[in-house]
Amino acid sequence: MRPMNDQAIARLEAKLETLIEGAFAQLFSKTIRSQDIALHMARAMENGLQPSSDGDPRPYAPDHYTIRVNPDVYDHLMARQPLLTQILAQHLVELAATVGYRLHDVPAIELIAATHIEPNDLQVDTRHYRDASSGTAVMKRIEMPETRAPQNPQLIINGKTTIPLKDAVVNIGRSRDNEIVLNDPYASRHHAQLRLRFGVYTLFDTQSQGGLLVNDVVVREHRLQPGDVIKLGKTQIVYLEDQSHWQTEAGEPVDF
Repeated sequence: MRPMNDQAIARLEAKLETLIEGAFAQLFSKTIRSQDIALHMARAMENGLQPSSDGDPRPYAPDHYTIRVNPDVYDHLMARQPLLTQILAQHLVELAATVGYRLHDVPAIELIAATHIEPNDLQVDTRHYRDASSGTAVMKRIEMPETRAPQNPQLIINGKTTIPLKDAVVNIGRSRDNEIVLNDPYASRHHAQLRLRFGVYTLFDTQSQGGLLVNDVVVREHRLQPGDVIKLGKTQIVYLEDQSHWQTEAGEPVDF
């Protein structure tokens, strides 16, 4: 049976980021990430494969997944996304189809609070409810919850240059391949990234040399709120919403 490739795991990771990254963004600084759940679930699916007995070369993926997380992480995730297990199940259906695995049924997922799990860790166990001789059930699609996009989000660079945010991913730094190019020698070539996730822009430090501050607090990841003040290098950026006057387009170099 062929192993799952990194591209398939990356697709699952991207789906999970869309679903739960907003919840992780406000957890304490060193905790599990959506990438961690994606990798654990993909590997658990792969490790639990069973060969088919009907001549079809496609193996069967597990149809039951138990995810154990720290109780604090569990409470936070359930408060943020009570439909998490249902939506994760749908993502696993899509992942299995993408990589050529079969499922007996829509995967059942249990999310369990386990005191022995550290906040930055998780454990995924799998099993098969049905044997490989059973037929494959019809998969019913789960409706994804709707999210509202921010209203006219924009960045104010050093108090004088306004840049509208129109894309789901916006890279910021000195390099010309960024969407927002800073003429700031103290900024890293690839300093920060904005991602629109769950209807909210989340700011990430992309392993910069000088670090990233929001409202004078060092952050690695932060869900932006209108009025947040971002500092990187010698540049100050204010995040705003609900304004309609654009002065320049995203992607143009910012001079100051």
